[in-house]
Amino acid sequence: MINEFSRMNNSPLSTIPTLSSTPKMISLKICKNRDRNNSKYIYMRDNLTYDQLKQEICKQVEVTLLPTEFCLSIFNVENNSWQRFDGTNLSDKSIPLRFRSHSILNIEKLEHMNERCELCLILCRQPKCISDTIHLTIQSSVTLGQLKERARKMVTNQETHNLYVQKKYEWLIFGKTLDGQSLAELDFVTNSVISFGTKDDPFPGVCGLTNLGNTCFMNSALQCLSNVPSLTQKILSFDETMNAPVISAYVNLIRTIWSGEYTNTKPSSLLINIREDLPHFTKYRQHDAQEFMNYFLHLIHQELTNERTVITRLFHGQVQSSVRCLHCDSLEINEETISFLPLSMSNDVNQYDIIYLGKYGEQRSISICSNATTVGALIESFIRQYYPKLLPTQIKPVKIVDNYVMDEYFSCTHINDRIKSCLAFIEVPEKTNDKKHLQVEFIEKTTRKCFRPPLFLMGPSYNCRYAHIVEQINQIQAYFCSITNAPTSAFKLYRVDSDLQYLHLSSERNLNELLYYSDKLVVEIDSQYVDVYKNHVNIEYKPRDASLNTLLEDFFREESLNGDYYCSKCQGLTRAKQKADFTLPLPPVLIIQLKRFPFDVHSSSKIDTFIDFPLKDLNLGKYIAENYRNGENMLASYDLVAVSNHTGTLTYGHYTTYAKNYQNQKWYSFNDDLTREINDERDIVTKNAYILVYVHQTVS
Repeated sequence: MINEFSRMNNSPLSTIPTLSSTPKMISLKICKNRDRNNSKYIYMRDNLTYDQLKQEICKQVEVTLLPTEFCLSIFNVENNSWQRFDGTNLSDKSIPLRFRSHSILNIEKLEHMNERCELCLILCRQPKCISDTIHLTIQSSVTLGQLKERARKMVTNQETHNLYVQKKYEWLIFGKTLDGQSLAELDFVTNSVISFGTKDDPFPGVCGLTNLGNTCFMNSALQCLSNVPSLTQKILSFDETMNAPVISAYVNLIRTIWSGEYTNTKPSSLLINIREDLPHFTKYRQHDAQEFMNYFLHLIHQELTNERTVITRLFHGQVQSSVRCLHCDSLEINEETISFLPLSMSNDVNQYDIIYLGKYGEQRSISICSNATTVGALIESFIRQYYPKLLPTQIKPVKIVDNYVMDEYFSCTHINDRIKSCLAFIEVPEKTNDKKHLQVEFIEKTTRKCFRPPLFLMGPSYNCRYAHIVEQINQIQAYFCSITNAPTSAFKLYRVDSDLQYLHLSSERNLNELLYYSDKLVVEIDSQYVDVYKNHVNIEYKPRDASLNTLLEDFFREESLNGDYYCSKCQGLTRAKQKADFTLPLPPVLIIQLKRFPFDVHSSSKIDTFIDFPLKDLNLGKYIAENYRNGENMLASYDLVAVSNHTGTLTYGHYTTYAKNYQNQKWYSFNDDLTREINDERDIVTKNAYILVYVHQTVS
């Protein structure tokens, strides 16, 4: 006799007759509030009856209810829905349920079936502000979606679809997947404090990962892979109950990340399953993100058991190695499968990181590749690489400490480590003999402290009036307003007299005022706009000469073999040359490793050379073997979708990720559980890039 509930829901339950089965141990996921991402695994025999199952749940899970006080719901992965069963839909409660391993069950109170009462909820008018609330009376039989619709009309933020409920001083999120459940089913009680979010809803794919103890290497690799569209779409189509622990855990993680309901999550289950197969990653110490990514993809491939899987189809490519004998000109060709492309680097070019300050407010952190040994020579390299129209006299080299100019350097000043650590280039107006520079400092209204380095204006050396500099002041103000949306009223200008007194200047009243003994001005800005400004100045500009294409050319360049080569045609040792090329088809996903860590067991040093790389249209056509070229325009272009960044050393470092969301085409920064949108794509290319993930333009 077959279990009746098995017929009703054949996804999580087996239909094998009880008498012909041998009991075995299985694992089940138990959750509350139908929250599949906050669950606990229990282990039990697969031949328990309905009542025995509830008793076993009470033993292994913290349940405040008796077995007779709750029923269970089971998640059907085929139609992505829950089905409640309380024993009444079982023809015989003595028949074993025969759950499949990894089935997901939810604990639900029995009284919710018929419960109907009036609830008085406390609604925050402002997001999560318990000092500004109103009362909302509603029936417990009302669904969460109906509650949101009614509450949204009573608050200021009407955009968000997620509702938060305060429980034990924490805010629990109730996402849109729960909208169909009643408030009684979700354990809402009278005097529950509810609120909408402080900002827009979480967006699918923009979900941080908690650091579980030096696991930033794993988080970075997982965020890179999560933003490979073809891989994520395939993973989302998998059955999370499949007999593959790593894949099942990864499916759950990817579904959470792309659900659009969470801003961060814990990859705990995935890490536990990975460590069972890869003991190398059990210790809580720093590991290599590229090594982890390679092992992780191989684990998925192994669990899929097929010779050709989504991993081999997406990530594997072929590199052809051709060895040509220089004596007889014979050619020996071998092909090798690769899952990533390692590109060697060198530290033979000195790199200088300086702060550049434009004359109207622009602020950038810039990397200069130069062999300069003096400040003047470095200024010339800077101008040549970035601003060829500037003159060396328009750059003031200074030492910046806590946003103050502590020292000025001469062109002949020799560059040492002390100077390199705090060097800034300030663009100043071209000065003539009858002109002078006036320094402008920027202070925050509340703290009265400088929040950015100063700028320099130009005015007459004698009888300088406010009218002489007002246009320059307006341009600086316009720059700040453009990136902070601050009104002009948020800015106040002061001149500092000989007694260090701050005297307010107004374009309406003080245009003709003489700036007696004043070589310094102060701009005061409201604190709220200072915070906005600080979020826009973390820009790292890049030089143009060290590039990814240079490394690719070095990798695929024909070179002489080290040592003698045995030629089978010549029947002896001869000289030879070797060349590597891609073969067709190119891999849909190309992972490039910039080899920043030299192989040296006695050192944890790192190569910090800046490498410029394209965000779009990386063309590999010229690196394809000639015997595969057909003379037509080959589809060989790739677009960047993710970058794994590394700062620090191999032993004491940290990984982050920049990735492009394929749903809204925006770039985001992932720093463990913290995420933020990247507003300027120039920020993506930095000297910290370690792993580059490119997707073929024909792959969606």
